[in-house]
Amino acid sequence: MIVQITTPQLELWRIGGQFSNLPHAHEGEFQVTVPVNGTCFFTQENKEYMVAGGGGLVQHPLENHYFNIGHGAEVLIFKIGCSSLKELVPYTELEFAVRQEFDPIIVSGHFRRWMGLLLDCDPTNRLAQEETETEVLQYLLGSLDGSHDNASKAYTDLPMGAFSSDPYLRHVLEYIHAHYSDDIHIDELASIARQSRFHFIRSFKKNVGLTPYQYVLRLRIEEARRLLERTALSVTEISCSLGFSSPSQFYRAFARMSGLTPEKYRGSRT
Repeated sequence: MIVQITTPQLELWRIGGQFSNLPHAHEGEFQVTVPVNGTCFFTQENKEYMVAGGGGLVQHPLENHYFNIGHGAEVLIFKIGCSSLKELVPYTELEFAVRQEFDPIIVSGHFRRWMGLLLDCDPTNRLAQEETETEVLQYLLGSLDGSHDNASKAYTDLPMGAFSSDPYLRHVLEYIHAHYSDDIHIDELASIARQSRFHFIRSFKKNVGLTPYQYVLRLRIEEARRLLERTALSVTEISCSLGFSSPSQFYRAFARMSGLTPEKYRGSRT
């Protein structure tokens, strides 16, 4: 079994059962390999490692590596571009320890949720993708041992409450309310807030109670309810006017948040 998802910031792989690959290396990317069941037999830079559930190995860019697993074994693989991690700790030379430790139950639970979010996400909806990418990167940076530890702790300890009195939050909210039917990107909002993408997402949720994507989606669904109640626009027309990439995506989001399909919601209000 192989399940793989690629986004602009990262790749996630779940590989289970008999598997082996050929020696290879990644240019400009880190790889984190985490066995969660069974044993993984790994060769990296001509050194052999036997890693069981709860262990992990980091492959730095250009390091030659390959592995094999048997029946009943399963590994999770994270591939992350150096530039993505550098955004989180911009002033640190990243050097991770080769051997790492993970709780296999916790990392498996996170991984399943991330895969579910990305599989359910419309690939054209970068705002939702970017939030999940950021969560994965923050988890890895907080879990891995390496040169970034001090910088990461300093970053984590930034005073989140300070954002509540920051006048740029009002500008962000004003921008979202004016453009929620458009294709909004996290970097646009972070730029208005004058913060890094990673700090901005956490700051926004701390102060608003929702992630930026959740907030945008709520505004879209609220406007959809109003249009269903007060206009004769079709569901397809409403979907298009609110920035959904397809009526099916609108249907799923509306039903999830309202408990009714758009047609049933309209019927209940007439």
